[in-house]
Amino acid sequence: MTSGRFAPFFAGLLLLTTGACGGGAAPCTECPAVEGRYRLQFNPDAGVPSECALLGVEVPTGEVLDIARSGEDLASRLAGVPVRGTITAQGTFLLTGTGAPTANRTDTLTLTGSYMAPLTDGGTASIAGVLTGSYVRAADTGGQRCNVNTPFSATRD
Repeated sequence: MTSGRFAPFFAGLLLLTTGACGGGAAPCTECPAVEGRYRLQFNPDAGVPSECALLGVEVPTGEVLDIARSGEDLASRLAGVPVRGTITAQGTFLLTGTGAPTANRTDTLTLTGSYMAPLTDGGTASIAGVLTGSYVRAADTGGQRCNVNTPFSATRD
């Protein structure tokens, strides 16, 4: 005798194991070829809030982002923090991670953006989006924290 109460469980399990690209977007059968080396550029006027300067936070202009891709899964490193995520069949991506690249500070970085394939043979691929950073320094007196939210762009080397 089956009551049907297990049907939603198995349906959910099926969704988890089929690997939807980008957390629920269209599955990647042929994911965009975003892999490669990108040198990030930010608006020179972006700067960081004063509370971030006290923590030694800087916008990572010129930082190299080497993106590795396996299917829809992405991996890289930004400003000493390992970031992982996914790309959708439409080229939107999310990379996020937490690390402690400097003493007594924990950085959580998130890159959300879009990949643009080269328009012509021999053209250059690019990415653009927003970097969101949360920086925290723990201390006995309550610690310090700051947040940065700034647009970026990059072309593949």
